[in-house]
Amino acid sequence: MTQYKKFILFTLSLGFCLAIWAFLIEPGLLTQKNIRIEKWSGPPLRIAFFSDLHAGAPHITKKYIQNLIQRINAMKPDVVLIGGDLVIDGILGGKYIPIEEIAELLKDLKAPLGVYAVLGNHDWWNNGNHISKVLEESGIPVLDNKAKLMKLDSNFSFWLVGIGDDYTHHAKAEEALAQVNTEAPKILFMHDPAALFQVKQKFDICLAGHMHGGQVFIPGIGALITPGDAPKDWAGGWVDFEFGSLYVSTGIGTSILPVRFNALPEFVILDLKK
Repeated sequence: MTQYKKFILFTLSLGFCLAIWAFLIEPGLLTQKNIRIEKWSGPPLRIAFFSDLHAGAPHITKKYIQNLIQRINAMKPDVVLIGGDLVIDGILGGKYIPIEEIAELLKDLKAPLGVYAVLGNHDWWNNGNHISKVLEESGIPVLDNKAKLMKLDSNFSFWLVGIGDDYTHHAKAEEALAQVNTEAPKILFMHDPAALFQVKQKFDICLAGHMHGGQVFIPGIGALITPGDAPKDWAGGWVDFEFGSLYVSTGIGTSILPVRFNALPEFVILDLKK
């Protein structure tokens, strides 16, 4: 066999192995991202955050979601935040799961301060008002463009501020922040990190999803494709913003194609301490 034929055979074999990994293995490798922040002004606070569940996408079965819930509950978070895109809309090989069935599973999430959500673009494409209603009826308030004062103990409170989805033009950050009427710390969460460009005041931390880490992230190049108006280098991880720090989760499910490469699915456990 000539060197040229060996090279072709090697290239084809490598491509086949990478495809197997990207389509069949990595999308199912749910990881736990642990983040510790020691610039918090109050008692310890543990937040569980996940985004882009895309229930019904290949790999994201009801059993998968039950495993996610069990792993989150095992970490005993004080509050659980859901960053939108609970359902799917047109993904290859996916099977749509109604929000009623998803919400029934999410009822098992346990947190003394509650479970809260914002909607994502896929949720809005599948009747966002209905999805919001079902979540609310299941005990999961939807904080799209709303702020809620959370009491951590008798002496300390913080604001939880949800911002609507920028991709579908539901983001109204000023409206949400206008509801903040004390100097208590502010924790923001949203689906699309592009909504952060509407924020014009300081906050303590912001959590977002939507970007999926690009789903395919090539070392030295970065995310191949990202949706919306957020910069490509916001595909996943920490972002330094003018008014505070943003963490963009790579999310859990997939969109369009059931592929992930170098963009592991994740849920986040965030510990805030002094």
